[in-house]
Amino acid sequence: MLDRIEAWEKEEDGYVRKWKLDDLCDLDRNESWFSDMAEKGLFVDHFTRWSVWFRRGRPQKTRYRMDVLSRALTEDELVLYDSCGWHFAALHTEEGFRKDICYYVFQTDENAGVPELYTDPMEQAKSLKRLHGRLRRDVFLMLVFLAVVVWNVTNPRRPDLRFELLVTGEQPVRIYWVFFCLLEIVNSLRGWLNIRRLRRRLTGGEPLDHHADYRKAHRQYVVISGLKLLLAGWFITVIATQVILLISSNNMLPLPKMADFSAVRLEEFYNGTLAENGISGELHHEWTAAGAEIDELRERANEGKTNSILELRTVSIRLPFVWTAEQAFVALLEIGWYKGSVGYYPMGEIAPVETSLADEAWAAAPGEDNWNQFVLLVRDGRQIVMTFYLDRTNGDFDDPAEAEVFRARCTERLLPLLAEELEG
Repeated sequence: MLDRIEAWEKEEDGYVRKWKLDDLCDLDRNESWFSDMAEKGLFVDHFTRWSVWFRRGRPQKTRYRMDVLSRALTEDELVLYDSCGWHFAALHTEEGFRKDICYYVFQTDENAGVPELYTDPMEQAKSLKRLHGRLRRDVFLMLVFLAVVVWNVTNPRRPDLRFELLVTGEQPVRIYWVFFCLLEIVNSLRGWLNIRRLRRRLTGGEPLDHHADYRKAHRQYVVISGLKLLLAGWFITVIATQVILLISSNNMLPLPKMADFSAVRLEEFYNGTLAENGISGELHHEWTAAGAEIDELRERANEGKTNSILELRTVSIRLPFVWTAEQAFVALLEIGWYKGSVGYYPMGEIAPVETSLADEAWAAAPGEDNWNQFVLLVRDGRQIVMTFYLDRTNGDFDDPAEAEVFRARCTERLLPLLAEELEG
């Protein structure tokens, strides 16, 4: 795999661009890699954000050394390096909050009798102190940022975010940042551990291994970079899917004669006692980026004897998995309301119902908190069904006892009918 990655290069006017196969702070391995490239006739020329540009030339054995400084060298200092036999090859600057980190690359012929760039390991260890501190700080900051993002996603005080994530898939940005932070922590940790490894070696009086094996480290870096690309591709795909679903969704559909989702119909509930003007209403159907199928059905009619207003609204949600339905149902109960495409659905004081007809059932008596509607919430397998029933015949239920009786009566009538739909 690494050989295929290394082959991804672009040649332009005598220069060859190769993807960076590691962070520049991995000094000894990069020096070894640059030397191997020189034996193939590719000499380091300059860096860009993601690439190393090599200048084509006659293959020869070349020694490369990297120096890490907190400032740019002056022309006189570069001349001094050159006079000592170390010729400037490339510079990469990483901007910092207070001071920049400058990675200098110097080269000399393998057979040139020039002393090492650093003859004192302790002195070189001191030159890496600032970089070591910065990388350690980066790891700490990324851990803090990850904790904030994870808390934002899993915050128990925000069940609405969990519900949106599980049902509508409208939280890809938060999920993206969780995995992005994890990958960045791995990268920052690799850099910090590399510099710590080098400093320990140098403070022990041992010079760097300028021929260190870099293949394994490069493979690790390629894997992390590939995961970043996959993550970015996933994020773009989810956003594009949401846009497509939003554009293609038909907000209002005609009232269906037969519903292909779990819902109790108003005519079925009243069994021929409605007014002659019939039933009106609309249906909204959509697929979400989380793979859920949502149907919102609203039916309105008049009661046959009193001609008072009746309304039955049903929200049917079919999720891909049972466990996502379980978690979404818990979040829904914590929220206490549902905001759909065709309206807002308050639940009021909802309480569990003992039943064997479905996995879970909760109901609420009509009151001010739910706009005087009877509310029934049912979860069975991977399906969630919310039913909101308004009956103006019974008034506003000022008496709580009356409202509770109405709740029990509606539950006894609606739950068995809905259970049949769920089984079908």
